[in-house]
Amino acid sequence: MREARHLDLDAHRDARDLIATTVTLFARHALLFLPVTLGVVAPVVILVNGVWAGGFADGGGGHVARAPAVAITVFGFVMPVLVTALHVAIVRDLGEGRVPTVGQALRAAAPRFPQAIAAVLVYSLLMLGGFLLLVVPGIWVLVAGYFATQTAVMERCGPLDAFRRSSELVDDRWWRTAGTLLLGWVLLTIASYPARRAINAIDAGGVYILLYTLLQVVTLSLTALFGTLLYFSLRAHREHPFGAAPTPTFLPPVAPMPTAQPPADL
Repeated sequence: MREARHLDLDAHRDARDLIATTVTLFARHALLFLPVTLGVVAPVVILVNGVWAGGFADGGGGHVARAPAVAITVFGFVMPVLVTALHVAIVRDLGEGRVPTVGQALRAAAPRFPQAIAAVLVYSLLMLGGFLLLVVPGIWVLVAGYFATQTAVMERCGPLDAFRRSSELVDDRWWRTAGTLLLGWVLLTIASYPARRAINAIDAGGVYILLYTLLQVVTLSLTALFGTLLYFSLRAHREHPFGAAPTPTFLPPVAPMPTAQPPADL
């Protein structure tokens, strides 16, 4: 494991800083983020989009609706959770000054996969209940529990505690967090739209699946990285609301001032 450039995970980052840090970190460690994401995404795309949806035969003309609904739901649910869990492990190591290998990142995150999946399942059920009852509670839960995966992996929380911890981090910054997440989603959607349109127009099945897989890998990795950095920023706000604690300065001891002596008797 080689040393990494310093990544301050106790920094307070606004939306602009989060976007800049995400792009910089992704570009600097693309050979780490892309392979770990590819290992999760490729089997799903090949099976769902390539085989079941007919992508290998029809290219961009395939229809995901041909795939079993249960499989689409399961894969669509689990895939982002695993990618995010891996990115949490990597970012944590980068913050500690180490660049993990793909294998080290997998070994660090894999034991927390079940807890992360369970945490997001709880979060999703609560969000669904909120939308069924009233739309507003569902929207609140959507933002409040967004960091359930990060807390389950980083803070080793159980499923319900992970949601509670995520809600605690978002509690007094809900609107800012919602706006930041929306901005990140809009920017990524706009940036990836031309590539998505071009890929969907490809008829050659093998080329279509290859390019579609790469697009999914890049977008999922950037999404997971952006959310993970936002999680650490929220945690820094919670633990250091006025900024990072200043480094104490140690000064040499000061010699005591000489005391005045009474005048000698004349």
